[in-house]
Amino acid sequence: MGKLFGRNKDISTPGLSGVSSPLLPAKKAFPIKIVTAVLAIIILVLAILAIWAYGRMSDYKNNSDQITAAAVTQATDELRATLEAEFAEQSKSPAKTYTSPAEYGSVVITYPKTWSAYVDMDPSGSAVIDGYFYLDYLPSVESGAAVTYNLRLQINEDTYQEAVDEYQDQITDGELTATPFKPVLVENATAGLRLNGQLTKDKRGAMIILPLRDKVLKIWTESEAGIVDFEQYILPNLAFSP
Repeated sequence: MGKLFGRNKDISTPGLSGVSSPLLPAKKAFPIKIVTAVLAIIILVLAILAIWAYGRMSDYKNNSDQITAAAVTQATDELRATLEAEFAEQSKSPAKTYTSPAEYGSVVITYPKTWSAYVDMDPSGSAVIDGYFYLDYLPSVESGAAVTYNLRLQINEDTYQEAVDEYQDQITDGELTATPFKPVLVENATAGLRLNGQLTKDKRGAMIILPLRDKVLKIWTESEAGIVDFEQYILPNLAFSP
């Protein structure tokens, strides 16, 4: 028998000759405890939000009538205040006027028709005219400092400098501010002074001091609230014969 001669052949997988297959790593398991904790926190937060929302809803449900009533009351009060302010302003027009005698410069004072006026033509002291203006009914002029008048008017025989000097200490101390003033309707008027602040111990307001021939004219309001009418009615319409 003849020897059987043959070659040894490598037996390999087709297409993968000489290449070995690597082993794939096993997937890591996601930490279950972390997921559980996160879910627990989310559930807790949602529960808290739900309780809060329910409480708000219950509060609104239980108090809706009170809330609505309060809102209506507030709106009504605001509307009433607005209408009352508009009515009060409209009721001031048309304005009334007072004119002093010609010998005292024919001073014209225009004031709201809702005010009452009393003008003393023979006052005591250096004044030759002493006027009082007050909303609605005029209180006794003998009440003095007890009454805060909407407007006061004086023409007196002091000189202009004497009238200004009366307030010099308050100006120096800063209790009063002083600025020049000239009536817009009186072309030939000599400029005077406007004072704002603490006119007396108990009264704050605004005052005009003006030279008037050989006398001095003083017009003032005795309250800060009165400055609005003072600037709207009195000052723009002030007139006299220099």
